[in-house]
Amino acid sequence: MSSTNEQIKEEYSHYRYLKVLFIIGCILLGILFFFISLCVGTRSLSVAEVFSLFIDHILGNITPEMEYDDHIVWDFRVPRGLFDVIAGVSLSIGGAVMQSVMKNPLADPYTTGVSSGALFGVAVAMILGFNVTGSGSFGSVFNAILFSMLPIAMIVVMAPFFRKSPATLILAGVAVSYLLNSFTSLLMVSTDAGSLASVYSWMVGNFADKTWDIIPLSLTITVVGLAILLPLANKLNIMALDDKSAKSLGVNVESLRVLCLVILGIMTAVIISYVGIVAFVGLVVPHIIRLILGADNKYLLPASAAFGATFLLGCDILSRSLDIGASIPVGVVTSAIGAPIFMYLIIRQRRSMW
Repeated sequence: MSSTNEQIKEEYSHYRYLKVLFIIGCILLGILFFFISLCVGTRSLSVAEVFSLFIDHILGNITPEMEYDDHIVWDFRVPRGLFDVIAGVSLSIGGAVMQSVMKNPLADPYTTGVSSGALFGVAVAMILGFNVTGSGSFGSVFNAILFSMLPIAMIVVMAPFFRKSPATLILAGVAVSYLLNSFTSLLMVSTDAGSLASVYSWMVGNFADKTWDIIPLSLTITVVGLAILLPLANKLNIMALDDKSAKSLGVNVESLRVLCLVILGIMTAVIISYVGIVAFVGLVVPHIIRLILGADNKYLLPASAAFGATFLLGCDILSRSLDIGASIPVGVVTSAIGAPIFMYLIIRQRRSMW
């Protein structure tokens, strides 16, 4: 009997070791992609030049001849790479949690209508010139955050009337999305070409010209969100059961589901308010991780965060490497890569991931 227990413990330790090793591998690959992203752009720099600029910048040894390259790397590429990481973590872990609480493989952070609300807020700012906080670049961002909370608030208010079941929450989010999209379309067909182009650029997820001012708020919200969501992994595992079984094990299913919706709504709203809609990251990444590691949220959540950051960094590198005479928004690349991967997973998957 003792030998059997020892064998079970050894197998479980090996099971944990492989999963932790995979997460560490994703983190190391993400660090590599981060430094590669600093080399790619309209002005190409070698890895050696980037490392040299890093060291010289930290030591304060930047000469006048180095100021231009230092400005490009530290004022534009480093914050863009950091935001790739932040956005990848937020959207991926958001997708993993959303799919768990909704028990739906098609759920992601945009299911609740957050993206439609943020888009409407930006359209109001750019087309009507109405900013809740007044003029300035932050006005559009705050508009996007505020309006993206409208769908979440509507769902939370309506939840008691349909008992907060996963299917009805998703349907409510879809309904709110279509409503807000209709308002956005009404604004877009009545504006000039310049404003229309600005709104469209935001719709497809554009990471260009992002500087350090986008990092503090997005990083803070992401870290706080992770601090709340990661400890909920065991409860999310229990929610994989039906609601009655989860309640019998002491989990307040309705409250936990609404809490996760609000947290994910805020995390997603902050990300898309700065760069626009980045599709398929929150949908595809958790599916890939489930196929590799299984559905245990203790490993699924951190692995999705690590792999999501790496995935978005890779897409951003590809968007800047392709030379077709125009800058390709990252959202276009994530959709072009994510859609075939998702179709492949659907076709090749012969067993349930849930």
